[in-house]
Amino acid sequence: MQDFVNPFESLRCPGIPDSDVIRDKFETVTVYDDRKEIVKILIADAGNGRFAFGYDIYFLNGRNANKLPSLENGYSTTANNAVLYFLGYIKKYASRFSDNVITEVNRLIGQYSQSTLF
Repeated sequence: MQDFVNPFESLRCPGIPDSDVIRDKFETVTVYDDRKEIVKILIADAGNGRFAFGYDIYFLNGRNANKLPSLENGYSTTANNAVLYFLGYIKKYASRFSDNVITEVNRLIGQYSQSTLF
């Protein structure tokens, strides 16, 4: 599986340097969880129409990566756009995830894209 460009990059606004992390009051969107591989997106309302994102990921190889939401890495103007951006980010690095995760990412992209149309 080849990595590609995030199709939702335009939904991310530039980051704000030296922003604090948001340690609580964030929503968790579970992308995939089979107890061996877990992918969660953390979305926080940072105020003023800014939604920061973070992640909590446990890879099949036993490694993990996590980052609390912060405006430092960029933000979106809606929670929905923040989720779509990060789903696209996962697809950008698809080779690091199982096919099951990517299948679920594609399903969620369809779901979140539909909700923006109506």
